[in-house]
Amino acid sequence: MVNHLKSEFLKQKHRFNLKLLWISPLIAVALVIVLMGGRFFMEGAFNWWYTIILPGTLSMIVSFTVSAEKKHNHHGLFSVSINKKKLWISQLVINTILLLITNLIFFIVLSIVGITLGLSIPFLSSFIASFVLFLTFAWQIPLFMFISEKIGSFFSIMISLFCNMGFGIFFAATRLWCVPFAIPARLMCPIIKVLPNGIPLEEGNHLGDTTVIFIGIMITVQLYFIFSLITTLWFHHREVK
Repeated sequence: MVNHLKSEFLKQKHRFNLKLLWISPLIAVALVIVLMGGRFFMEGAFNWWYTIILPGTLSMIVSFTVSAEKKHNHHGLFSVSINKKKLWISQLVINTILLLITNLIFFIVLSIVGITLGLSIPFLSSFIASFVLFLTFAWQIPLFMFISEKIGSFFSIMISLFCNMGFGIFFAATRLWCVPFAIPARLMCPIIKVLPNGIPLEEGNHLGDTTVIFIGIMITVQLYFIFSLITTLWFHHREVK
């Protein structure tokens, strides 16, 4: 398994994915500075990040990984006697690591720019928020790897943006917040005190309830392992037909 992971990492070095890890956080921060003039810097940056930039980044990373493997026919590995499950799992793990890295880069860039602009950034809150976004978005990796394999990268990216923006914005502040795509936006309310529409959360608002954080994380973490298991079995049986 270690050799598979090393191989996946080496292949990522020749793809656009590693550049996306840096470009995406910079875009999110730049949009806030240009469009909002630095006012509500943290709130605006996180809002752009989890509603548009991060879903798009994750779906592109996943889609580019899958499409590159399909283009090269998985480098001929299907014709030899190997454990096909490890191929899929190694891609899952690498994409998960890339998701973690881009969220950490976002946190670092957000903090540095905030200090530079002389803004007060609650480091602990922004770090927790960035890590929670990693946990609550990770379940989408096996899902969109599967979709990319079945119907292609373009449709995978479009579906991701539609679901994350649609469900995230419209369901997060309702009783349907437990819809997986809406969970990240809902959890940001009590963590960074920002509503899904980017408006700061008012004191006493019921959306500030912190009990949803544990529930939301548990739902999405379980989905990650469930979808990982299902798609791994699908990939294995698909290739041995």
